[in-house]
Amino acid sequence: MDRRSEALAQLLETALSERFATPVIEILQATPIPLGVVEARDLRVLAMNDLMAQLFHRPDAAGLTISSLLPPSHPLSDPRPYRSVGANGRAFAGMVVIDGQSWEWFIQPLKGEAQSVDHLLTGLVAQPAAPLDLDVARLREMNAAKTEFLNLAAHELRTPLSVILGYGSLLAQGGLSEEHQKLAGERIYQKARQLSRLIMDMSLVGRFDELGPTMDHEDLDLVALVEPMVREQQRRYADLAIDLRLDVLAAPVRANGYWLHLAIRELLDNAVRFRPAPAGRIDVSMGASDDRWRVSVLDDGFGIDPKNHGQLFRRFARIETEATAHLVGFGIGLYMVQEVARAHGGRVTVDSRPGAGSEFALELPKRDSAAV
Repeated sequence: MDRRSEALAQLLETALSERFATPVIEILQATPIPLGVVEARDLRVLAMNDLMAQLFHRPDAAGLTISSLLPPSHPLSDPRPYRSVGANGRAFAGMVVIDGQSWEWFIQPLKGEAQSVDHLLTGLVAQPAAPLDLDVARLREMNAAKTEFLNLAAHELRTPLSVILGYGSLLAQGGLSEEHQKLAGERIYQKARQLSRLIMDMSLVGRFDELGPTMDHEDLDLVALVEPMVREQQRRYADLAIDLRLDVLAAPVRANGYWLHLAIRELLDNAVRFRPAPAGRIDVSMGASDDRWRVSVLDDGFGIDPKNHGQLFRRFARIETEATAHLVGFGIGLYMVQEVARAHGGRVTVDSRPGAGSEFALELPKRDSAAV
């Protein structure tokens, strides 16, 4: 196909290298197109996401062969493209029609340790019947975003996976001292947590289209939402002096609780993560102006050069310095916060300088002035 499927194939090769099965299905589920992984030897399905299972009309596809899943008349049942990719290691792409919908069908080889093709990645990209100029532009933008995301995902996930596989291999071989076994376990745990965060971010990317006019809203109190989140951070990070100041006793808004919770959690998590040492201070405050509520998170972390403030809220944008290069992420956190704010008729602001920390503020309309 193109660079998107190549990046995804590269990512899955790493996940499959030691049968690290959980990230495989998580990666497939997080990608917003029908996808499946097939054993090259006997064309048996290893895993597929829900979108592909719906097209196959078989939610129990894992473990079954392509020929047993699909009737001979089904375009994806033809074994020849699979066999060809497995034999020569070259990707396949073609157009198929399934239930009246046109799709671009692709198969990418997934190589094992011996550089032989052990698995096949197969997927479908829907093709519009008669797109207008605006549709074409939107599709091009979406394709560019998917390519950028998959390339970034392949890069970011490879590092924690490699560490997990390396230390896991050492533990499997045995012979490590008790001290080194503990070290290996700690490193695996740390990288598994990083991996979990990245997979959660991937799942989040696939849901950004929910932030639109049809998003559900309900009556909420920002104080009731923020206060327990701050208390939880205080319990988790005992080395940090996390202070909550409430200038209001209640802050009623018309909002989506799920997305608002994610946005505030992202601001709190960033204040914890982007700092030179575990100890420090974070001040969370809630106040009001004439028509808006304001949730502020002030930290004493690394800080950000004002010349880079414009990049903070761009999708997949990461501002790396020598101090922050070790931190993993897709660069979608603050982009998500901004989109959540916009979807609620609000905004997010930043005040930050290197070495002086950062203040991020989420501003939302009061319930009486919020759009329903």
